Amino acid sequence: MAHLGRTVSTIIFLGLMFAGLGFVLVHLVGPGKVAIAPLVSWHNIMNGRLADTIDHTVGQGMPQTPALDSLASGLSYRLLGDAGPQVRAGCSGWLFSTEELIETRGGNAAMAQRIIIARKIRDQLSAVGIKLVMLPIRDKADLAGSQLCGQPVSDQAQTRFAHWQNLTAGLDLDVVDMAQDWPTPGFLRTDTHWNETGARHAANHVSQAITSKLGAGTDNTTLKTGLPELTPGDLMRLAGLLESWPWSGPEPDSITPVSVKIGRSGGLLDDVSAPTVVLAGSSYSQRSGFIDFLQDGSKREVAQKSQDGSGFAGALLNILMNEPDILEQTRLVVWEFPVRALTQKLTVVERTFLETSPSASNSPHPRAP
Repeated sequence: MAHLGRTVSTIIFLGLMFAGLGFVLVHLVGPGKVAIAPLVSWHNIMNGRLADTIDHTVGQGMPQTPALDSLASGLSYRLLGDAGPQVRAGCSGWLFSTEELIETRGGNAAMAQRIIIARKIRDQLSAVGIKLVMLPIRDKADLAGSQLCGQPVSDQAQTRFAHWQNLTAGLDLDVVDMAQDWPTPGFLRTDTHWNETGARHAANHVSQAITSKLGAGTDNTTLKTGLPELTPGDLMRLAGLLESWPWSGPEPDSITPVSVKIGRSGGLLDDVSAPTVVLAGSSYSQRSGFIDFLQDGSKREVAQKSQDGSGFAGALLNILMNEPDILEQTRLVVWEFPVRALTQKLTVVERTFLETSPSASNSPHPRAP
């Protein structure tokens, strides 16, 4: 009997193995797949390109199982405290982005290059009479670090902001310190971004900086808030916990919608002047009502030019390099960026900006202060 059992087990095992091999072969030679044969060489084997191509091709052909994936992610989070490679699980449903915590190879060199970018941006704006207010967004793991519950933070991440401060000390930049009197925790539990309290706090500090440079605003603003809504954060999505929170994942954040209404004088057909303040930032500037709090606090209309995934200066560089006409009426630019972007690999846009010099032909004309 034991011999028969081993035989049956062996047959089942071999059947599964050959079935899996057949599945792999079908998806390697199926329509639209990358040709594998031309890549078979000693060089591609040694540098991993062949294995990476095979893995990618087979992965594309695998059947999608979102329900099973959510079940596995939920069990891993609930039983092991594991939120996957892109997310780290902290205390009581708090999630943190892995890229905030780990060391980025070549990060210090990337930051040194961004010092040059910051200097060039400062000079280019100053040459045409535009004032600059910089808002570095401190890491969630920095300002809400009490919720990490033992998750390790690399030395690079712990010293990133202080290193940036030291390197920019002589650049004469107007930097807003959002950490001053920070309303702990100030961030969403399941998202990388700040909550309404943190966004309002930062906006108030930036509003004060705007007023000190341009004087008091005169727009009539009215801030409105809606009803709170449970909203899963981006870290829940990255951790594969969107479908599992009722039974295993963290509860989504409660987010209150915020909007501002700007009253204008004159008739409906009167010309409305363009905003003189431009906000060029990252996804933080588009979350939790930051721009609404900023307009209400400064009593000025602010042109929103921020972009998701802007990183260090993507939105601002896009204006300077591709849409300089936006700055024709601008008197002040608010440049917001997440501190974690300082040590990330330089983008193509950043490298292009480093290699070029400002041209008078594509810059707005100087204006009186």
